Amino acid sequence: MTIKNSLRMSIAVLGCTLALTACQSAPTSSVGNTEEGAASAAAAAVRADAAKAPVTGGVPESSPAVQPEKFVILIPCSQASEGCAQPANGAAEAAKAIGWRTQIIDGKDTADTQNAAIRQAVALKPDGIITFAINPDSVQGALNEAKNQGVKVVASSATPSDLVAFSDNPDADAWKLSGSLLADYAIAETDGQVKALVLHDTGFDVLEARHDAFVDQLANCSTCEVLEDQTFTFSDLANSVPRLVQQMAQRHPDFNTIYIDYDYAVPTLLQGLRSVNADGEIVLGSDGTSAAIKLIRDNGGQTATTAFALGWLGWSGIDALNRIFAGENPNEAAGAISVKLIDQTVAQDISGLWEGDIDFRSAYLKMWGLSA
Repeated sequence: MTIKNSLRMSIAVLGCTLALTACQSAPTSSVGNTEEGAASAAAAAVRADAAKAPVTGGVPESSPAVQPEKFVILIPCSQASEGCAQPANGAAEAAKAIGWRTQIIDGKDTADTQNAAIRQAVALKPDGIITFAINPDSVQGALNEAKNQGVKVVASSATPSDLVAFSDNPDADAWKLSGSLLADYAIAETDGQVKALVLHDTGFDVLEARHDAFVDQLANCSTCEVLEDQTFTFSDLANSVPRLVQQMAQRHPDFNTIYIDYDYAVPTLLQGLRSVNADGEIVLGSDGTSAAIKLIRDNGGQTATTAFALGWLGWSGIDALNRIFAGENPNEAAGAISVKLIDQTVAQDISGLWEGDIDFRSAYLKMWGLSA
């Protein structure tokens, strides 16, 4: 059973209790408030603990035969962001293992440069393209050119779109879980007394589900509160985000938790917190980059992350594209990606990236009939 499935079972069991708690009237005494907070914290801790457990499965059990002699171009949203670059590296590794040729073209952060990267890719006449964390709607013109040339496109880490052959990988449940588990962690760590600042990047459609799940899960805790919820875009990271964090912290000096959509943005968030001498708060990001895991392990400012196994995500993208080349449904490839909650206790046992707790590479090769 994957961590997603086990967590869904836990959530189902606890759902009625949480629903009743959320429907109660506001607490009328500090004793009632404390009791409600403790009940929310206990329920959240069950889910958080389950999400820290080893992921023991996830690779599909069957696959069409590997389609031979394919040329695939990989386009990460930005090579500077490990959350984009590492899945592309994983896809290149998987493609090499099955005898495909690949090339990586950097999307370089913006819709204009990502459109240009896709057009450059199409001109090279590949069989397929995989993009990573690029919204199909923002590169619609280039994707139409790819479709007109018969190039199959998989948009990894993107919401479902008719502009590409497949894009629901990771699937919506995984994105939601990556947000709700961070809320559960904060609820458990504060005994149900979360006072949160929230920062959401509006430039990536898939992050909407993560952000909304974090906020909605806190709403299920009657003693928790989102003090302020602000938006930014990737281009704001260097300058605007530190200043925004500083202003939010000054407006709400009683906050105890701060959330931002992805790990790559955490260093700029920490810069803003340090400018106002904010220290000791729960700092949450997501994706599970190696830099984030190191910060968590070394008590460097980030408290927890929800991780996708980023290399595994690349392998699953190649799996999806192979299924498309074979004329089969790629949905089974997306179901492989699980979510793991990593705090300091878990991070102590991880060096570099979290790899998924199993030898997923060997499992894929066996599925493809390339190993015993």
